[in-house]
Order: sequence, then structure tokens, then C-alpha cells
Amino acid sequence: MLLAIIFPLSACSSKRTKVSEPQKLPESQQIAVNSKKWEEQTKDLAVVHNSQYSDDYAGSVHSVADFKKINSETWVIKAKVLNLGKVINKKHSASELPPVFTRGEVKVDQVIGGSNKLNKKIINLVFWGGITSKDNSFSFTSNKGIKKFDHPVLIQDDNAPLPKIGSEIILAIQSVDWPYYSSYEHLDENGFKEDTTFQPVMANIHFWVKEPGAKEFVLNNSLIKNKQDASPIIIEKNMTDEINQEYNN
Repeated sequence: MLLAIIFPLSACSSKRTKVSEPQKLPESQQIAVNSKKWEEQTKDLAVVHNSQYSDDYAGSVHSVADFKKINSETWVIKAKVLNLGKVINKKHSASELPPVFTRGEVKVDQVIGGSNKLNKKIINLVFWGGITSKDNSFSFTSNKGIKKFDHPVLIQDDNAPLPKIGSEIILAIQSVDWPYYSSYEHLDENGFKEDTTFQPVMANIHFWVKEPGAKEFVLNNSLIKNKQDASPIIIEKNMTDEINQEYNN
């Protein structure tokens, strides 16, 4: 009788308990959640407008055909911004000002130029500007110099402002100098990984954005959109027209 009782208990205990995995939200819902979180983080912050963080634009291309000839060390991608994340900025000896970055998580929908290894991948982009740390908060202008704050602010690089979460973007990117940036800019402490981290190239002139609800891509440059001088360079409208004709779908 004892064996008869023990046997069914043993049989039951040998069965594995099935643990249900958490369900991943659909992309549109996750974007909505991420947008709300970012808005909560930034809604009460003063916005400091800078236009000092300009990328090197030497040798810039002037047509979509040129983009398609990009070499393997650089990519031109069409992607969707899934999330933005604050990067803890720390001052280091190589610069008087602490760097201010934002981690942009994007999904590559199409590789326009460069190798296809990034196609359909989720990568992180190092965007200039973002939320400062309380003890490293500042603004900088050429005529007023450095102004420090005792509270966080949102620094916007007006030559390449942060895209909204949910936006479609087209831009040129390249791998970061990981040994330098992981040491001086603390990327590894902020969720970046070497093989999935990239930085925009010539973002002041070769960065287009189509915000949620918008009908077409525009240059992601608030100064140019407001018809002000952002940089002493020529911006070709036909490049934007080409982008919309070929990739606005």
C-alpha cells in the first residue's frame, strides 16, 4: 500500500513545471511606452541649445547614388528609432567639458550603402546632446563661454537634434573608436556594446528624419528647418528630394 502511494507522487514530481515567458510587446506598443518614459524624464528640464557639436563634413556626398558607393567601414541606413536613453556623463582629463550623449536604440530596416551585416539588426547610436548629470551640467556658446548649472538640463545640438522615438531616420554611421570611447566616455557603463555601437557621420547635413505622423523626410537640423545659418556649408535640397522619392514608403 505504501508503494502504491509513493509511486504516483514520484511520477508527479518528475514532471517539469512549465514557466511561461514574459510576452514581448508589439513594436508600436513598445515605442509608445518608451516615448512616454522619455517624455517623463525630459518634460521638466530646461532645454539648452548648442550648435557646437558639428561633425566633420569634408568629402560629403551629394546624391543617393554616392551613398550607395559607401565603403565597408561606413554605412548609410534607413532605420526606426525604438528608444532613447540617458547616458551618465562624467568629466575626464581629455576635455574641459564633460561629454553629453544619448543612447539611441534603432532597428535597421534597410542598408542603403555599405555591407549588409547591419540589415534588420538592432543597434545603438551615440547621439550628441541629451540629459546632463546634476554635477556635470553646463551650456556653452562661443560668445558667452561656459555656463554651469546645479541641476540637470537637456542639451540639444541644433546642428543634429535628437530624433523623436518612433521616427524613421536615414543617416550615415560608422563604428566608434571603442578603446577610446569606452575609457573616456564610459560607453560600456551606459549599456553600449562594442559590436553594436555606432556613431552618426556628418549628422549636420546627412541626417534625415520622418517623425511619427509626418508625410516626408526632412533634414534633421532644426536651424536649417528654421532657415537660419547652421554651418557655413551648402545644403542641397535635391538630396532631400531624392531621399523622399526613393525611400519614403
